[in-house]
Amino acid sequence: MRKFSLTLLSVFAAAVALLLLVFWGLGWYTNHGEYVVVPDIKGKPLFDAKKELNEYDLDYLVTDSTYDETKPPMAVIDQQPAKGAKVKENRKIYLTLNASQPPSVKVPNIMDNSKRQAELILSSWGLKTGRYIYIPDMAKDAVLNLQIDGKYVKPGISVPKGTVVDLVLGDGFGNQIAEVPPLTDLTVLEARAVLEAVRLNVGQIFADGSIEDTMSAYVYDQEPKYGVPGKLGEGNTVQLFIRQQKPETSAP
Repeated sequence: MRKFSLTLLSVFAAAVALLLLVFWGLGWYTNHGEYVVVPDIKGKPLFDAKKELNEYDLDYLVTDSTYDETKPPMAVIDQQPAKGAKVKENRKIYLTLNASQPPSVKVPNIMDNSKRQAELILSSWGLKTGRYIYIPDMAKDAVLNLQIDGKYVKPGISVPKGTVVDLVLGDGFGNQIAEVPPLTDLTVLEARAVLEAVRLNVGQIFADGSIEDTMSAYVYDQEPKYGVPGKLGEGNTVQLFIRQQKPETSAP
């Protein structure tokens, strides 16, 4: 019986010793208790990020790419695990890089949309709204055409993301003809308001004598004259002849 007990105790002790040996060996094999703190490499060029990871005995793998025009090409946009994480040596850090070229997108069909709607649609496609080019058309602020770099383009063509698209819009007047209004005895400021109301512009201004304040000077003549001959198309100009003081009117 005593011999049996000693044998059982020996077996138990051997089992415990084997278990401790296994745990010790496992800890040695996996560097138990040893780790590396992941550095912050976001925003750094891939070459610099690779060099820094190597200094920490870490590896990397590029798993995705995106495009951000505010970031340098091939810069690290995201990393997993994140900075500060504790990992084993030789662990792979998964990287998302900024693409070297913007992806292509198709110009959406925004014809006949309002200016505001067109702006929102372009933005949602990653495109930018450029200039507003108004042409005669009764549909005010409706998109009539599209331009890129001064050339007309059709919806559906592929362009780089971030491309600037100019909108050709209706002015709401069409091909109406505006009569030249009377401007004499008005200040330049008043004359400008009258011309803008009929979609005409102030052209050259010729001063008679010293002018202290152009906007408050008075118009004593205009070209074309009111009622002679005819009419001007929308957007044309009227020349003003001005004096600082209001012209005296003759007694009847």
